[in-house]
Amino acid sequence: MEEKNNYLINDNEEQMETEEKDKIDFEKGKRKYILKGLSSLLACIINTFGYFTIWLMGNSIVYLISFRRHYNPNLTFAHGYFLIPIIYLTICLTSPLGGIIEDALGSRKTILLSYFILCISFSFIYFSKNILIDYLSMFFIGIGLSVGLSITKKNVCSYFINKKALINGTTYLVPGFLCVILNIINEKYILNPLSESPTIENLYYDKKIFLNFQKLIIFEIAILILTCFLTLILYFQNDPEETEKFGFHEKGPNNIIKRNVSKGAQIKSAIYHVRAIRLFLMIFLFFPTINFINNTWRPIGIYYKINTYYLQLTTALYSLTGCISSIIFGLIGDKIQFRILFVFFSFCLTIVSFCFPLSYKNDIFYISEVIIMAFILKGYNIIIDPHIIKVYGIKNYIEIGGIIRSSGGICEMLSVIFAFYLENHFSGDKNSIYKFMYIFSGICNLISLILGLFEGDEKFDYL
Repeated sequence: MEEKNNYLINDNEEQMETEEKDKIDFEKGKRKYILKGLSSLLACIINTFGYFTIWLMGNSIVYLISFRRHYNPNLTFAHGYFLIPIIYLTICLTSPLGGIIEDALGSRKTILLSYFILCISFSFIYFSKNILIDYLSMFFIGIGLSVGLSITKKNVCSYFINKKALINGTTYLVPGFLCVILNIINEKYILNPLSESPTIENLYYDKKIFLNFQKLIIFEIAILILTCFLTLILYFQNDPEETEKFGFHEKGPNNIIKRNVSKGAQIKSAIYHVRAIRLFLMIFLFFPTINFINNTWRPIGIYYKINTYYLQLTTALYSLTGCISSIIFGLIGDKIQFRILFVFFSFCLTIVSFCFPLSYKNDIFYISEVIIMAFILKGYNIIIDPHIIKVYGIKNYIEIGGIIRSSGGICEMLSVIFAFYLENHFSGDKNSIYKFMYIFSGICNLISLILGLFEGDEKFDYL
């Protein structure tokens, strides 16, 4: 009897030791998982910063057009309206490429391919003297961005699926703050050290701007190479089984997906559904005001002789406001219904649309309007991707999100063509042109607001 008791005691001790060992291994594995997730988050932040620096080029377009007029006097600032929209349209129309190439080559090779395309594209701009080459280069920059833009974000969101908005906000906040500093360096110390007003008649730009712009391009290529290197070092591909094992998976019921239905069939069923069509239209109608202000606020400031200091201040505040908006909506985006936030953004943008023409001859009002728009735009970018992930699932996020968000790129290009036509062919004064543009966009945002009232947070049923 005593031997049997000793045997049971030893067996219990061995079982306890095994359980203790399993518990220790589990905690070690969990810590390792979290460290990989945090490293991947840092990789996403660095990667996003690299891509954000490209959007800063939009602030230099007035200088680029000023130089291009040296070769083609028929160019106007309105020709520069197309440069950044070409990038965005290309991203929106080709964003599913990222998911397709990632499935074929893997994440790291896809990210490397993205940066390779970007560096080659900027090299073309460096040697270009023709606006058409610039347009073509912007198209390839858009492809480079679409290939790698969502991969690191998708990966880090899969690590911490219940904190999608916070993750999204963080990956905007830090790069956005760094870009505020970088933008000041770019314009103040590289592109425009004399703080001259970038008018097309200014001879300073005929003589100096191209050399300064080339310096800016070299600086940009160096940043892209560095961010690519750091991203690849810090990036860790997530393992869904580990996410489930350590309790970081999405709480609540998952999207219902038939196991025998292909990924292509899932995407097709989602895109053809009325919900995706409504979301497509919501984004499409949300964009006219964003595009008009994004593409015209600096030319408007120059045309109405807004003080150059105020223009530079507005550029810095625009970026800083985006940083503040990122963290605010990153913190609350997972807690408040998407519908409430979207309606709030649409309402604010509608008011901005109707009021913006009143600001053209008032410096402070002008700065305030642009800052409000920056707050809305960044907040919108924080909530839209987590919403698409929540509704359609992380697996199909890049493809479905890319197709739905392509409406923004389509609208951007249409609104730019519209603005270009009005500026170059409308016989009335510019005041009436700009007023018409923003009244029209205000009406579009009001319709988008109404559509947003019908959007919910429930998951899409693929069955």
